[in-house]
Amino acid sequence: MANESQLLTTNKFASRAGIASSRVSKLIRDGKIKAEKKSGKWMISPDELNSKALLALSKKGTAAPKKKTANAAGGTKKSASPAKEKPAVKAPAGSKKAYPLTEFVAMTYLTEKGVLAWLKQGRLSGRQDDKGQWLVDAANLEVADIKRLIR
Repeated sequence: MANESQLLTTNKFASRAGIASSRVSKLIRDGKIKAEKKSGKWMISPDELNSKALLALSKKGTAAPKKKTANAAGGTKKSASPAKEKPAVKAPAGSKKAYPLTEFVAMTYLTEKGVLAWLKQGRLSGRQDDKGQWLVDAANLEVADIKRLIR
């Protein structure tokens, strides 16, 4: 191991490697990165930045940190990788009936926060009325992903 002043914590190591600190901890537990515990913290030599495990991660493309994008609230959020995003659920056409948000929540096992998130993601279809209240289309109840969440 390098001298003590050069050792890195899991957070610093993760930052330099461009991966999550939880990933660093997992690599240590799996024995793919050499580390030693000092005062209850894992300390890692900077030499481990060139380990086979990290090189393999960078070849897979998982070592690069996720890019941040601006969200509607003006802050930033990490963008999810396209492979992990769920496709938007399209409600069957032809139904004009809509339920107020609270009524839709009472009909399903979804929370109000969850329904709002799904509306914004496009997994549920709906609209806002003149007062800004959400109306969730009744046709969503016929979609397989939602049908299994009906009470």
